[in-house]
Amino acid sequence: MQADYEVRYKGFTLSPIAVDEGNYYTAMVIIGAADGEIRASGALGQFACALSARRYALAYGMADVDHREPPMPDWPMRIAVPRAGHRSKA
Repeated sequence: MQADYEVRYKGFTLSPIAVDEGNYYTAMVIIGAADGEIRASGALGQFACALSARRYALAYGMADVDHREPPMPDWPMRIAVPRAGHRSKA
């Protein structure tokens, strides 16, 4: 599992990840702070393609940095979206 690219957002580094699970892609994001703290989102849901998974992971990471509710995924599959207040250490 490795991020294809990184995005700088408000002083944070967001690394969206799409894990190929065969019939779908699982979205995840790694968030790096300027002070060196790194945290990972865990699985954010299942998506039909890698691009959708990465886009959602990036949007989720931006919402986390902004301390707001995460966006709803555009993929019609029902998933449990973790709340922005719950953070896991990487």
